[in-house]
Parts: sequence; C-alpha cells; structure tokens
Amino acid sequence: MEEPRKVPFGEIEWADDAPGIRAREAEVDEARWAIVEYGEGAGRDEWCEEGHRGFVLSGGIEYEFDDGRPPLRAAEGEAFLLPPAPLGGGAHRGRNLARGATRLFLIDDPLEG
Repeated sequence: MEEPRKVPFGEIEWADDAPGIRAREAEVDEARWAIVEYGEGAGRDEWCEEGHRGFVLSGGIEYEFDDGRPPLRAAEGEAFLLPPAPLGGGAHRGRNLARGATRLFLIDDPLEG
C-alpha cells in the first residue's frame, strides 16, 4: 500500500539542465517531478519526445513543435499537457517568454523500466 508523502523541493539542490535552464528533480512513482526554471531569454535547442504535464508557477513559457503545429503558450497560473511525440513528429522544445525567470512544475510520463 502506498503511503502519503511530500516532496521537499526546497531541500533539493538546483542542477543545470541546459544553458540558462536549471531544475530541482525527484523521482515519484517512477516519474520525474521537477521544478524547472528558465532564465530570461532561455530556450532549449534540442527537441524532446517525452510527455509532460505542467503548471506555470511564474512567468510564461512557449513550446514549439517540430511537425509544424502552432506553438502552445502558457502563462502564470495555467496548466498544460505535452503528449509524447508520435513517430514522425510532435517533438517539442520550450523557451521563456517572460521578463525575468519562468518557473514550472513538471511531471514527466513514467520512466520506462
């Protein structure tokens, strides 16, 4: 039986994820939970094919897709879903839209064993 628990993100050290992007990460029920911070002007160069569920804690984020679909934008207080990329397209990458840092709470799809 699973027990209630908390995830003390404030006690987890920041780790650099990409230039201008850092994260505090924990594994919960075989999924990555993270607080991710994009510095002002930061964005990812690499495409991601993993699925994510997220909530914008502060700032604003835009995800672009490699298959030409319109970008997804989420502002402070909004949640979003990025499904895993199907074969042949749908990968995504994010960039900060805000003046100052953007912080997200992300839950990735469960890790594959």
